[in-house]
Amino acid sequence: MPVCQRCQAQIPQDEARELRGQVLCEDCYMDALSPARTCDPWATYTASRLGSQELSPVQEKILAEIDRRGAATAEELMAAAGIDARELERQIAALRHMELVRAAPALGGGKVFRRFHDRPEAAA
Repeated sequence: MPVCQRCQAQIPQDEARELRGQVLCEDCYMDALSPARTCDPWATYTASRLGSQELSPVQEKILAEIDRRGAATAEELMAAAGIDARELERQIAALRHMELVRAAPALGGGKVFRRFHDRPEAAA
C-alpha cells in the first residue's frame, strides 16, 4: 500500500494521486491543487456581500477561544477546536474572508489570531 509523501498516511492503491513526482492522498492532493489563502480580495468581497454568514461548529469554537483569550495562538485554537493545522488553516481563511479573524504579531515573536476589528493596546 503506498504512503502519502506529505502526511505519511497509508492510501489504497486506487486512491493514490501523483502530483509533481509525489504520491499523495486525496486530501493532500486537493490541498496542493487549491491551497487555503487568507489574502483573497475576491473571496473577502463576496463574503462581505452575503446577507448572513453561518458559522460551522468548528468556526464557532475558534471564535469562542479568541473571545475568551483576546488573542490565541494556532496551537491554542487547534486544541480548543479539536482540529489539525491543515484544518485550522482552512477555517482561518474562511473566517478572514468573512472579516471575523485576523493574524497579528505576538509580543514574543510569532503570530496570534484575534478578532478582525480588535486592535492591541499600545505598549507603554
